[in-house]
Amino acid sequence: MEGIDVLVFASSLHDEEALAPLRRRLLADLQAATAHPISEVKHASSQRMTALLILTGGVERDVLKLVSRMPPPILLLAHPGNNSLPAALEILARVQRDGGEGRVLFGSPDVIARGLEQELAIATAWDALRFSRIGLIGEPSEWLVASDVDPAFLKGRLAIELVTVPIDELVRRVAAASASRKDVARWKRGAVDVLEASADDLRESIEVYEGLRSLVDEHWFNACTVRCFDLVERLKRTGCYALARLNDENVPSGCEGDMQAMMSLYIAFLLSNQTSFMANVTAVDPDARVIDLAHCTCALSLLMRYSIRTHFESGLGTGIVGTMEPGPCTVFRLGGERLDQLFAREGTIQKAAPVENACRTQVRVALEDPVEDLLARPLGNHHILLRGHHRATIERFFSRFLAT
Repeated sequence: MEGIDVLVFASSLHDEEALAPLRRRLLADLQAATAHPISEVKHASSQRMTALLILTGGVERDVLKLVSRMPPPILLLAHPGNNSLPAALEILARVQRDGGEGRVLFGSPDVIARGLEQELAIATAWDALRFSRIGLIGEPSEWLVASDVDPAFLKGRLAIELVTVPIDELVRRVAAASASRKDVARWKRGAVDVLEASADDLRESIEVYEGLRSLVDEHWFNACTVRCFDLVERLKRTGCYALARLNDENVPSGCEGDMQAMMSLYIAFLLSNQTSFMANVTAVDPDARVIDLAHCTCALSLLMRYSIRTHFESGLGTGIVGTMEPGPCTVFRLGGERLDQLFAREGTIQKAAPVENACRTQVRVALEDPVEDLLARPLGNHHILLRGHHRATIERFFSRFLAT
């Protein structure tokens, strides 16, 4: 979906010519507040999102006749005059009483535009999610005892095709891959420092990327997750660089075969059009509302600077030591076999002194709301860090399409 159609409703009791300047001003102000094209139309289209501008009162039954033929949610735009808001409230009450879904957008043009942009992001993400091809490369790691997803749910509810690839196939492709000197030099040149990792480690990490990229391209994966520790055990190589690069190439890619975290990573990308950071929760301070996150892989585009070290647990291959710029962020995770549980908080990335007993890229986040649920009712280990505040959009997407 690339634009927003607007259907305008006004009572026949009002003079159409007298209302014309108001209609034009409202639409012009709305267009000025958003980069998405706004078009006044006479009929709803399945190709673009449709909103209903309630110009006056007295249109309730006319709107309800149309609403009965429209997919949810019903988006009602109201303004402070001509009984617009009272009519919109009455319409939404009836829509909800009849089991439908919708919302009234009211306020300044900027406020209404933000609501429409949120709805457009949700609709666009849902369209992209359905009929996706997701790759599970190798089985989930044995320690992930609460992070599986029901394949029947993915197929039946989300129309997602889950494609499983034996880890042996990735191992074979990695062993046959070769890294260009240009790629090795570019990765090394971008780093502040290269510590324990050798030149062979850098080359072999890029060969892991080449092997994994060939699987992504062959199977047309929109997202994937990899049983990456098998590469450590069998080839003495790590997938940290490969996963970081795939995420930067807009293929959300997760570690350890964690399906719930990978779906969270993918949905974060679809809702925000930006990559995010999948990490372990390594510390929680409920009193200060602070959590620490860490992993050995992170998309380089998220980092102000990075160094290259070995992988934390194994001391082999390469791991990415990255520093994120302080600023607003969202931490979230989907949970449950049917992705019907959600943890979502907004906060701020803070500076923190690195520690040696955790994965290489480490981020401290001060959250705005209580975090006791992370300790009392965890959904699992891996969580997703997304730059910017996206909680409201995530929660609305979740309640509309995933919550039971």
